[in-house]
Amino acid sequence: MKKLGFILAVLVGLNLNAQQLNEKGLYITSDNELFSGVMASTNNSVKSEISVKNGVINGEATYFYASGKVMESGMFTDGKKDQKWTRYNENGTISAIAFYSLGKKSGTWLVFDDKGTKRFEMNYANGEKTGVWTNWDESGVVVNSKNYSITN
Repeated sequence: MKKLGFILAVLVGLNLNAQQLNEKGLYITSDNELFSGVMASTNNSVKSEISVKNGVINGEATYFYASGKVMESGMFTDGKKDQKWTRYNENGTISAIAFYSLGKKSGTWLVFDDKGTKRFEMNYANGEKTGVWTNWDESGVVVNSKNYSITN
């Protein structure tokens, strides 16, 4: 019975210290103060560590597989994905590199297969497809290419 009481006390304590979203979508503490710090959570076996400043996701964010290996990492600015984001497969090989500018897709995005071979290259400007998009097969031969800068 003592064990059960202890476990309940720990769970209640964790809930009291957990960050929650208020009606404005800002992270707050149990004292209704805007949260600043690193927020760690687990959702569907994906662990995350996200920097929060004054209630808004701001700074580094890292997501982990259940194994503890990094799944994805990148930056947030004012609650929006920003700058370079890198995704890894469970073996630690880079599977994708993407860029954002305040939540909008930006720059050259790359997708790799499990062996680390580049399979796709895509370009974005202000969230829109642009430039030449290319797809390679496993041996490095171009199998498809499309230019999104050409208007019909």
